[in-house]
Amino acid sequence: HGFFLVECQACLGLGNLAKVEGRLEEGLDLYRNAVTAARLCESDDSCYESNALERLIEGLFETNAIDELEPLVLRFPEMAKEHSRKEGRLCAMELKSLYNTARLHEARGRP
Repeated sequence: HGFFLVECQACLGLGNLAKVEGRLEEGLDLYRNAVTAARLCESDDSCYESNALERLIEGLFETNAIDELEPLVLRFPEMAKEHSRKEGRLCAMELKSLYNTARLHEARGRP
């Protein structure tokens, strides 16, 4: 899977650590790096990008960064559907994508 997979996993781990230690902005930067690295992975498996996106989306909801969130929340269902298709069954990520969409509409004050 190459260098970018290792970079993605390292950024996710370090981002989790930073978040737990109360350094949310640093954690978000690391999650952003993880998403970028996941997109460059030499793999057809979308789980790397969807895992990185899930953590970044959650952190951005904590900071109420709605403008940055919207394109990510809209991208997440595509990733989840692709993952479900490859697994041959509905995965929890599809349900999470619906939840994230509802949270975004709530944060924007839309029905």
